[in-house]
Amino acid sequence: MSVTLIKNIKNPVLKKKVHYLTGDFLTRSKDGHKGMDMIGKNKSIDDVIAIEDGVVITSKYSASGGYFVEIKHANELITRYLHMKKGSIKVKKNDLVKKGDILGTMGNTGNSTGAHLHFAVYDKKRTPLDPLPYLQGKLNFVSDYFQLFIKGVQTSLNVAVDGIPGPKTLSKTITISSSINSKHPVVRYIQTYLKELGYSEVGAVDGIAGPKFTKAIKHFQKDNGCVVDGVITKQNKTWKKLLKLL
Repeated sequence: MSVTLIKNIKNPVLKKKVHYLTGDFLTRSKDGHKGMDMIGKNKSIDDVIAIEDGVVITSKYSASGGYFVEIKHANELITRYLHMKKGSIKVKKNDLVKKGDILGTMGNTGNSTGAHLHFAVYDKKRTPLDPLPYLQGKLNFVSDYFQLFIKGVQTSLNVAVDGIPGPKTLSKTITISSSINSKHPVVRYIQTYLKELGYSEVGAVDGIAGPKFTKAIKHFQKDNGCVVDGVITKQNKTWKKLLKLL
């Protein structure tokens, strides 16, 4: 087995911040190897940490991946951490995690021939991406305008401001329409976000849910498979789509 030190790590996934590559992405992706295999400092076992803030969407066991965790990040990228030691996983589904939080300990569970971490990055369509640029900080997991939108929503709804959408943020959402909460502070953040998404018919960012706002919301609802009524609620999925929780 070839073992190579990965240099210039800016965003570690191992607690001791030393990563030795045992299986890469580029040369093995054609064989179905959709991530990078690595071991820790002095080629040893290490704790596995979150590469960036996010929401845990999977924490379970599978025959191939062993005990593993998946995290969804602010720009809809997903990271996977496979083959962790039985009983070591410290997070569960829907937990909010911060960059550097310990997820578990690398192990030899599932389809594995030795203790290691299989780390993978996927886009929102579950297409595997090369993890190396993310480890080295050449690419990142933060979509600035989306994070600003989430922080604005959280501030307006008096939720802990961390820029990461999750169940607590969703639980505090309110109905927004031209007749209900039409001048609530959150309206301004929704207008700005809709403009960023290309819904120019929303008009001026004035903090008022008027006819143009309603038109833009209906367009967004149609594009995202929601009830097309111009009203933003959890029940018609519009809030979930805005927060990228669906």
